[in-house]
Amino acid sequence: MKVVGIVVAYNSTADLPMSLGSLTSLPVADIIVVDNSSSDGSAEMALTYTSHVLRLPNVGFGKAVNAAMESAPDADAYLLLNPDCGIGLDAYNELVAALSGDPELGAVAPLMRYPDGRYGISAGPQMSIAKEWLAALRVDHLVPQRARSVLAGSKLLRRALPMLSYLDTGPSRLTRRTAWVSGFCMLVRGEAFLAVGGFDPAFFLYFEDVDLCKRMWAAGWPVASVGTSVADHRESTSTAAVGKNRLYRDGMVVYFKQHGTRVERVLASALRRFPL
Repeated sequence: MKVVGIVVAYNSTADLPMSLGSLTSLPVADIIVVDNSSSDGSAEMALTYTSHVLRLPNVGFGKAVNAAMESAPDADAYLLLNPDCGIGLDAYNELVAALSGDPELGAVAPLMRYPDGRYGISAGPQMSIAKEWLAALRVDHLVPQRARSVLAGSKLLRRALPMLSYLDTGPSRLTRRTAWVSGFCMLVRGEAFLAVGGFDPAFFLYFEDVDLCKRMWAAGWPVASVGTSVADHRESTSTAAVGKNRLYRDGMVVYFKQHGTRVERVLASALRRFPL
């Protein structure tokens, strides 16, 4: 399987050694960096790892990835990697094995591990505006860890509340088909990506991966989380200056505008306006 690695950079000099350093140790055919008008020398740093650097205006994540894929159209698959992420050879091989071993899959993603050893959310069920409001109100912080384990293990509750699958963040032997997988580190099949027209340019940052997965499922390309593959992720500060919450909720509003009910659209717009 011919794989091309893609990193989208925006003022990412502190993070690029992590992502590009890991990509240079993998058997990928090429590494493409798209620099979204960085002012900190990200493009120059990227050139020390690869000669394939595209310089664009700040078009956002999805448009940048689309441009990278257009510049390397003959790959079988593309490994999308955030600047603040790293993936080892064994974890990479697990992703390749999962995608090549199941021709139906459109994309796969590893688990997400933070520097302190905690596992983050890298896949999930269908998007719910209720989940977004609960997260904004920090209701999850009121539930003790032991209670979370009980909830995660209850088949009855999980059938009634699909959002409980967000608790499935730790390693397992399973490759689970899920509604979406995160673009923080995603191995996407080129044929599937082209079949759905790539990332929707209506999304600047956040939710473009969820939207892509939804459209892949609709086109007959399911996506999956690979429980035997883990990628490291440290929280980048590249979006801090423009406000991570605002960007996240802007993406949320676009998503529910396209895929939600009228009530969900109203609630999404309300959440964007409220300072939660």
